[in-house]
Amino acid sequence: MIKVAIVALPHCHGSGILGIMDFFAAANFCDQLPGHTSDPRFDCQIVTVDGSPVTTYSGVSLAPTTTCESYQPDLVIVGSAMEAVLGDRHIDQSLARSTPIHGWLREAFQRGATIASVCTGSFVLAEAGLLKEQVATTHWRAASAFRRRFPDIRLEADQLLIDNGQIICAGGATSFIDLCLYLVEKLGSPSLALACSKLLIIDARRTEQTPYMSFYGSKAHQDEAIEQIQRWLETHYAEPLSIDELASKARLGTRTFKRRFKEATGETPLHYLQQLRVEAAKHQLESTQRQTARIIWGVGYEDASSFRRLFKRTVGCTMEQYRRRFSYVTPRLAVHQ
Repeated sequence: MIKVAIVALPHCHGSGILGIMDFFAAANFCDQLPGHTSDPRFDCQIVTVDGSPVTTYSGVSLAPTTTCESYQPDLVIVGSAMEAVLGDRHIDQSLARSTPIHGWLREAFQRGATIASVCTGSFVLAEAGLLKEQVATTHWRAASAFRRRFPDIRLEADQLLIDNGQIICAGGATSFIDLCLYLVEKLGSPSLALACSKLLIIDARRTEQTPYMSFYGSKAHQDEAIEQIQRWLETHYAEPLSIDELASKARLGTRTFKRRFKEATGETPLHYLQQLRVEAAKHQLESTQRQTARIIWGVGYEDASSFRRLFKRTVGCTMEQYRRRFSYVTPRLAVHQ
């Protein structure tokens, strides 16, 4: 039997914690179908930092099913800590609450247990020192905060799942489903994972977070001249622009402007502008039925093929694929009277 401990942190994503429990229960059910083993393959338990119930982000109380001291798992899954998605000001307080469990996580790792994180649970693994020389992912909206806090850890926020061997990270929110499916295949078998995907009606093909990501230009800096340019670009991104013109608006030399913009936002001015234009195109694909060529021209590009390449490289799919997936004005299902 594989012992699985799910770490429920204060203000965690409650459906993610219970969803993991439900998934492994489904795996046990599938494993007991005719032709499979009779004993449950997974023993899944919820633990908290101090053994007390936690209040989830939605306000529901969630009680542990065992304690860290009495349970030695083969697999530990650290659930999300929602504050990291909400902004830097919440991170210190949130991570301070998880400090008592760091030693238990390190002991489990040293004992050979697989350690996984979901969403911003990767912050806890990093804070516990378990992501040194590892590659991590996290919720795309918390990526900038992660990089600021842990600049020495390689973060690939566009990836949905990253397997370092003994350390596995999953991306944001519902990626716990992808993680569970992957773990059932890895610790169980491909046939068991397929049985789970059929029972739970899950598509096992997601690999990236990029189609779900939105661009939020970072303004968590003190450079007023650069922030002024950022705010100006938010309403003028479709105009013909040059870096020299932007530098002039900021009353800075071009080289100084480029350096300060990169220091303040983490992006070059050109890449920042491209991201704004891609985000504007995404919004129009979601909310209008406008022709893609008109959308491209409307966000400031004359070369349609160039923008299409930029869009696919940035978002991970074509403009047409994005519209089919995320449009809320394009009819999707036939309605039968």
